Amino acid sequence: PNASAMWLSVTESRRIELTCISIIAFFMVLELGRDGLDFRLFFYPGAKRLLHGIRIVLVTALVSGLVVENTTLNPFFRMILLATHLRNFQQELLSVMKMIPQIVYILTVLGIVVIFYGWFGVVLFYGTEQGDASFPNLIEGVWTLWICITTANYPDVMMPSYNSNRLSGIFFVSFMIISFFYLMNLILAGVVNNFDNNIEQRKEERSTLAASLLKKAFQVMDPDDTGRVSREAIMLVFYILNEDFPEIRRLSKDEANLIFGFLDRDGSSTITLDEFLDFGNVLLLEFTKESDYATLVEIYLPKVYHSWWYQFLCIAVRSKGFEYFIDFVLVLNAAIIAIQSYPQLSGEDVTMNPHYGDGYIDTVWELMETIFTIVYVLEVILKVTVDGWKKYSESPRNMFDFVITVLAVFATLYVYYPNAYSDSRLIRFIVMARVLRLTRLLFAVKPFELVGIVSVDIIPAASNVILLLLFVMYFFSAMGTILYGGLITRDPANPLSYTLLQAEDFVDNEYWANNFNDMVSGLNVLFNLLVVNNWTECEIGFEYVTGGKWVRLFFFFFHLVGVIVINNVVIAFIINAFFQQLKTIEDRKGWEEQVDGEATIKGARAMFRASNITGTSTGVEGGYIARVRPRHMDVEVDERLALRKLFTRTSTTTSDA
Repeated sequence: PNASAMWLSVTESRRIELTCISIIAFFMVLELGRDGLDFRLFFYPGAKRLLHGIRIVLVTALVSGLVVENTTLNPFFRMILLATHLRNFQQELLSVMKMIPQIVYILTVLGIVVIFYGWFGVVLFYGTEQGDASFPNLIEGVWTLWICITTANYPDVMMPSYNSNRLSGIFFVSFMIISFFYLMNLILAGVVNNFDNNIEQRKEERSTLAASLLKKAFQVMDPDDTGRVSREAIMLVFYILNEDFPEIRRLSKDEANLIFGFLDRDGSSTITLDEFLDFGNVLLLEFTKESDYATLVEIYLPKVYHSWWYQFLCIAVRSKGFEYFIDFVLVLNAAIIAIQSYPQLSGEDVTMNPHYGDGYIDTVWELMETIFTIVYVLEVILKVTVDGWKKYSESPRNMFDFVITVLAVFATLYVYYPNAYSDSRLIRFIVMARVLRLTRLLFAVKPFELVGIVSVDIIPAASNVILLLLFVMYFFSAMGTILYGGLITRDPANPLSYTLLQAEDFVDNEYWANNFNDMVSGLNVLFNLLVVNNWTECEIGFEYVTGGKWVRLFFFFFHLVGVIVINNVVIAFIINAFFQQLKTIEDRKGWEEQVDGEATIKGARAMFRASNITGTSTGVEGGYIARVRPRHMDVEVDERLALRKLFTRTSTTTSDA
């Protein structure tokens, strides 16, 4: 059995891999060209030399594998090659490496406890049913207790002795208290503490490095040691950043002038060292023209836009009453779907109405589904017309509604336009997704709203640590396909299929698909191990087909690395990010405030006139909106405080002092 994910032949997969390798090699040549074909710059000492060296070795290894037609190790090479291009992933990997020593100390204590209890268990239960089943020798006793720590066999493991003597429960309960409740949580505490310390250390290192480099850059631009840098020099810096540093957001001429205005807080048209040290923070600003939010009606039909009836329409669409009406429609939609689905939900046998598949709107349910789709389309049209696409698309909720509505429209056209497929249930399934928006009613309760907002902020930032977990799973899945691929089989011609039948727990649970016959199936097995429950039933099958117990080491090491270390890192990240985002959300709150007549700050954005910033003429006209966008997930920014500081003038005298 396999996941039927082998869509390509061996020849096709090798051709695609060779094409990808060629593209990677081409971009490496482009990087060399960007360095002026100077190998000294391409292999500049430090991280750049290391990464470029590793990439060349890996590309060579991948090509060699294809040439000799032995690609066994290519999955590992591809994984490492991808890692060399993921800077944030490398940071998280280094963080994990730093916390390993402390984890090892705790794991050593855990190992000693397990060995001691295993030894004690062999002696205590010798000659009993419990001893024969779980503690026949020290190795089996240790394995039994390790399974206990994962909770996969508890309390089943202690029942033979506990049924005959309740005092035997002291052995297992005391072991679980020491190992599972104390030491495993001590590992989690250590991971959380190390993770927090690593983030703080990264912040300090980044701040120290930024200050040092900015001071050096300032000295280069101020060779006469006047303490000031001209506007022309700063503009030249922006030009160099645009030309030579693609990893930094490209700045338009207007954005460069605005940033200079924020740097020049004393309005002298020159930059002091203290002002220049804010260079990195100012680059976090993102600007949007207020005119970008103008709607098509406002631009092309100004008379209509200023008419009384259109303004009344705008007020109505933006009102809470309109949202309440849409919520009512959603509730009604959900109720109708629930009524329509009641027979299936109650477990009744249902025969599908033949009218659902005739391609016509000839049932009440089909008519209602069509009406709901029309209402949702009108909602989208009205909101986009009144607010404009830019403002509409900035709301995740609006984009969710838009995607579902578009899918519902296409499904409706696909079902009712004459073709081979005419099942109207497709529309119902898509419209059901729209009902998920009812969760907004739940988030109307403040605690739930807070959880929702924090979750939206955490999930994108968690991508790096989740990617770390995926890398570990990919590695073990690739290793599993090499070691155990093809061993789990139901082929009568293969003797292993009869051997596997002896693994009663494996067979009774019908775990045939839990194998390493392909990468997808392997990843599923490893995900089951992350969940922990029933992993022993899967593992026992591999013991029978391999004819030994060495396979236990594979499952043990994945649990050690994937569950105890990496999964705890994910938990540590969520804990840290939750409190960080909680603080950020509190910082975003606040009344609208004016800053020295320079800007109006509301929430996490500032509205300002671009012609003059803190006394500096920018040469840019019109209204703008500024936001602070941190580039790193571990950068905590009090957005309102940062904006307030940037819009606050300083006197020339103070600056010179």
